Amino acid sequence: MLRPNTQPPDHMTTFIHAPLINVNDDDMTLIEWTKPAGTRVRKGEVIAVIETTKSTADLEAGADGFLTPLAEPGETIRVGQVIGALTENLSDPVTPPPQPEKGATHFQSASHLPNRWTKKAEILAKRHGLDIAALEISPADGETIGEGDLLGYLESARVTPPDEPRSPLDNTGGRERVLIIGAGGAGVQILDVLTRIPFQVAVGVLDDNPALHGKTVLGAPVLGGIDQAARLLAEEAFDAAIISIGTRTALRAEIFERLRAAGVPFTNVIDPRAAILTGAVLGVGNAVMPFVQIAAAAQVGDNNFFSAFVDIEHHNVVGSHCTFGPGVMTSGGVRIGSRVKFGAGVFVEPLLSIGDECVVASGVALTRSVPARSVVKAKANFVVRTAGE
Repeated sequence: MLRPNTQPPDHMTTFIHAPLINVNDDDMTLIEWTKPAGTRVRKGEVIAVIETTKSTADLEAGADGFLTPLAEPGETIRVGQVIGALTENLSDPVTPPPQPEKGATHFQSASHLPNRWTKKAEILAKRHGLDIAALEISPADGETIGEGDLLGYLESARVTPPDEPRSPLDNTGGRERVLIIGAGGAGVQILDVLTRIPFQVAVGVLDDNPALHGKTVLGAPVLGGIDQAARLLAEEAFDAAIISIGTRTALRAEIFERLRAAGVPFTNVIDPRAAILTGAVLGVGNAVMPFVQIAAAAQVGDNNFFSAFVDIEHHNVVGSHCTFGPGVMTSGGVRIGSRVKFGAGVFVEPLLSIGDECVVASGVALTRSVPARSVVKAKANFVVRTAGE
């Protein structure tokens, strides 16, 4: 359920604003009001249904009051737009406040500062551990800090003088320099994602296969074995690492803990086509491939690998060191432990729990919780009939 951003201008009227459902959608459609105009509703009751390009969501009343719709079913509405009001008395007049301009998110920060920024800019700032309200950024449009404004800030903040290079590998234009751990198929996927991220760049790969040393993977040099990470860090040859092992969860965990104990920092690599929705929280070292959704209020730990088209739904909790094959679909309220391996095309029903160190094979539809260290398989390649029968 979604509770709209509400802001009472006086003691009698609470305005209902269109919420942000999907970070990639500034516009949405009001499907219906579930309560007639003039109905007295209570806080938490569903009052409307809203649809984006990716999902449909119920909208809850943010306060008690008599409902006055200010937008019509079927109307295209913008994030932050006033679409209705809740009044203390049925006869109270309703005068809508000024509506937001298209492309601007008019929610105030928790500190209620007068700054304004788009949701994409806010999420980008969170990924880099920045307080967007404290940054000195002059928006290109003079009013709203956008994603491009923040990318420019990140680039300028990381640039070092040309006569003071940080390392022989530093020719990156001020971007975060990422070291890839593992040169296999998952490493290729991460390297591909990094070509689409303007504020990160791959500077090298480490792999324990000596046959790969001195070669390149998608243009990134293989610099030696994994034990070289500490030396390269001491030489300031990279800023952060990420592990690109896509299936072996125990090995992912062992490498991550070993390198972290040696002081190696980790970063998240998130494809720009992935969607990290409102209130979602990610740890570090997560690789998020194209068209993944981490939905509202989901919590994700460290060092997970999410293949393409994975959906981690709202209020899910995911541990650390997990790997997800393509097309894993979870429902809301699912809890997943650590070091869990999912195959491709897995479906998980709502509110289930999957314990630590489980393996869930491709094609499984989970309808009940799974205890720790379980292996769940589907009946694979079952032939109903053969040709000619």
